[in-house]
Amino acid sequence: MIGILVVIVAWMSSLGCLESVGALSSPRIQRRWTDSSASTTRTMARQLSSSSQLMSTTGKDGKGGDIDPVQAVVNAMYGGGALEAPEQTRARIQGLVQQHPVLLFMKGSKLFPQCGFSDTATKILEALKVDFHAVDVLADPAIRQGIKDFSQWPTIPQLYVRGEFIGGSDIMLEMYQNGELASLLKEKEA
Repeated sequence: MIGILVVIVAWMSSLGCLESVGALSSPRIQRRWTDSSASTTRTMARQLSSSSQLMSTTGKDGKGGDIDPVQAVVNAMYGGGALEAPEQTRARIQGLVQQHPVLLFMKGSKLFPQCGFSDTATKILEALKVDFHAVDVLADPAIRQGIKDFSQWPTIPQLYVRGEFIGGSDIMLEMYQNGELASLLKEKEA
């Protein structure tokens, strides 16, 4: 895991994303960092290239081809395989929305929310004694971006009731406080 982090930081550094970091501003430290990260990158590339599953992919035309090392690292971090097309993600999200009467896209799980807004959303639904399904967007980068595109809403968490997008935690909180959310859930029999 540390090796992957070093590769990502080295890649971000090469793109200039870390120029403002004081520790990397010294030429001596930059040289040592570059030498170290280059060595780690070569080691990671060797490890990744030894796995044909990560470095080989089949395109839509059925022909095999190599993917770039950054893509290989992403695949290694998220379970391998090619990233799905946006249409496939949209279809997956649509299926989830239709399948679950009350659905919360959130960061983390019901038992262990990973942000305060997701925690607020789960507490509201638990206070209303609603049985809901939660989708952890941190576990699936395609869903994390896809849900924002699907709803045309920029933030997470996102609540759906009987296929209807309700909103994020701020809207949920307001609706909970004025009784609208309880009425909506009762009306939709969720």
